[in-house]
Amino acid sequence: MPTHANGTVYGKYLKIKNGPQGVKNCSNYINDPDKIMAPLQEPDREVPHMEPALRYIQNGPKTKNPTTGRPLVSGHNCSPDTAVQEFALIERLYHSHKTEKLAPGQTPNQAFHIILSYKGTDTSPDFIHEMGREFARRLCGDEFQSVIATHLNTGNFHNHILVNAYALDGRHKFKDSWHVYHHFRDIANEISLEYGLPVFVNEAWKNPYRSWKEVLSTEEGQSWKQDITTHLEQAVAVSSSYEEVLTSMEQMGYEIQKNPRSITFLKDGIRVRDSRLGSRFTREGICSSLERQVQNHKRQKIVNEISRMRKENRQNKIYPRIFIPLYNQYGKRRSFLIRLLLLLRESVRQAMDEAYDPSLEKAAPDNQFFMRAEKKLTFLEEAIATADRYHITSPEVLDLKLRELHARHTPCLNNISYLEDYLEHAAQLEKLLQTYRELLPDIHANNLSPEDIVFIPDSSHIQENRARLNPTRPKTRSDLFKALHNSGYSLTRKFRTLTEQEAQQILHAIRKHRTNNLPDGLILGRIRQGVSPNTNVSNHVFSPKTKRPSIDLKNYDEAVKEKILAFKAAADTLASYGLTDTESMDILLKELSDKTEELDTLKADSQVLRTEIKTLFKLKQDINRFQKAVFVYGPLYSGNAANLKQSVEQLKNDTSRYDWLAAMKNRLENLPEVSPSDLASMEIPSPEEYRFLHDLAALYPDLGSVNTVDPIQVHSLIAKLQSDGFFDREMKKEWKKEQLSLQKKRGGNAGR
Repeated sequence: MPTHANGTVYGKYLKIKNGPQGVKNCSNYINDPDKIMAPLQEPDREVPHMEPALRYIQNGPKTKNPTTGRPLVSGHNCSPDTAVQEFALIERLYHSHKTEKLAPGQTPNQAFHIILSYKGTDTSPDFIHEMGREFARRLCGDEFQSVIATHLNTGNFHNHILVNAYALDGRHKFKDSWHVYHHFRDIANEISLEYGLPVFVNEAWKNPYRSWKEVLSTEEGQSWKQDITTHLEQAVAVSSSYEEVLTSMEQMGYEIQKNPRSITFLKDGIRVRDSRLGSRFTREGICSSLERQVQNHKRQKIVNEISRMRKENRQNKIYPRIFIPLYNQYGKRRSFLIRLLLLLRESVRQAMDEAYDPSLEKAAPDNQFFMRAEKKLTFLEEAIATADRYHITSPEVLDLKLRELHARHTPCLNNISYLEDYLEHAAQLEKLLQTYRELLPDIHANNLSPEDIVFIPDSSHIQENRARLNPTRPKTRSDLFKALHNSGYSLTRKFRTLTEQEAQQILHAIRKHRTNNLPDGLILGRIRQGVSPNTNVSNHVFSPKTKRPSIDLKNYDEAVKEKILAFKAAADTLASYGLTDTESMDILLKELSDKTEELDTLKADSQVLRTEIKTLFKLKQDINRFQKAVFVYGPLYSGNAANLKQSVEQLKNDTSRYDWLAAMKNRLENLPEVSPSDLASMEIPSPEEYRFLHDLAALYPDLGSVNTVDPIQVHSLIAKLQSDGFFDREMKKEWKKEQLSLQKKRGGNAGR
């Protein structure tokens, strides 16, 4: 059965500060042909030392994957061959009109070196490289340059991404903030989930930062921070509450300074806040440690009690083996998982509380190992019903189902977050619109017109505000930037002035190669220098260029004056978003209503998916828990449980691929349809098709000859599997094998 151990296992980023030379060295390192080539099989292969590798110039024939012939080096907004020179040009452009404010002795960040490693080598190198390119697209967009190289020289395929710290416009730099590593991890996790790889990101980011001086002093046994953390650990070990921990620290000579949100420790001239020691030593972390400590004490007490009771009440009875037939009384075939759960159910019935003590269940009422047999049987019946309801036939199928649900849930959560942000900002406009309409009759009653009051900004300001309200998603921006490259089309507007819908319309027009009726902001050909393209935001009722007559507020009483000012404040803000007439305002209200309904639908779908994930994850935990002898026979049983283990192993040995093939056939039938036009515009396969082919190739390696990053090849293979009845044939073969195995067993039993 296929396993899915591959996933993001490690991720970090490094800052490169020593100018173009550092960028050059890093570029040479990540482009090292001996790393981006697939590992050779010969055991005597020599690996060059680092120094000659850094001098090694990129060589075209040597930097290709031997299996596909495709290079595993790419550039985002730059060419990998000239990346060092391009990075340097952008840096000079930045410094030509700006200076970096640095403290004495500091050097600026020139680039960022990001490493994303994926466990194992069973995933296609081309697809790992494509994931690295997708990471660069989402991180850099159309603002920054990056070079992506996939290394295959270790047991884990991994991507190196070198990002230029200076933006393409030469006006700003990549923001290096405290949470930048979290941002990298979020993008990597999102991509892994979308394309069906489990997420196992290292948790090193939780550890507190240590300077090099602290590292050296720790090795020499002189770190003051290490002393404080050691004393805190000792205080926690002998305390039962947070106040006792502070008291113990005071007894060790520390002065405690209590702040509203933190605690500061002072000793021998050293002052340090608890948050600087790491999350484990904050108030929340210490309280959590104390709680775990109490739970461990309770658990150890129960373990000691069980050990004592087992010595007094030895249950040496050996229970006979149980056999669950492949077919039920009606001739219906049972799946492996149903047979396993039935075997465990009959084993629990066989034992039926012979080694049960109510005091244990009273001490740990939520522990399934200590419950009466009736409760255990209830849990098993629920597991059988869950497996039957969701068509889970084996643990492998359960893993496939969970992975599919996670992959569907991630974009759903992203869309929910996107809509919530939009509705939160749009709700402010809705309130202003309500104020506008409430005060409009008073404006007319005083012989005034909105044309006399409202100020309308220029079109670019309106476009930016609209885009700020409904911004283009990073994925859409990167796709649009790539589609424009060498397409013959040009944008007449900046990316920051495009809404998500406008960017999607432009992207659709480019992919369809339309030549007329182009959306606003797109033209065919290049913009001539000095010619300003004609772009209309909307047809305003009145022109902003007309000089408005001045309004003397002295002619109005205070109540009217307040209404005029309130109306102007609301109308000016609405006008800055292009909302100047009844039609545009009604369109906004209709859009808010539609988005609200869409958000409610997405939340309902998310709740369904979350419930399914929670239910199936519980089933997975229960399956592992139910197979333990302590669950079946009780914690006081000290007899031999070899027969139970042999019965379970016999079930596993008799299991064929039939259940897994049936699940894959169901997935094949439920794959979403892809139209020829959409297929022609795809750069990578759809996530559903790729996940399906990846799982199938794990059991049928011969299918791996298909280029898994070519959407046409992947889709053609899937269409062939559907038309040829591949799974029906394979399931029939497995069924015949099962029948032959049953006949042999019956013959052997008859001979005895």
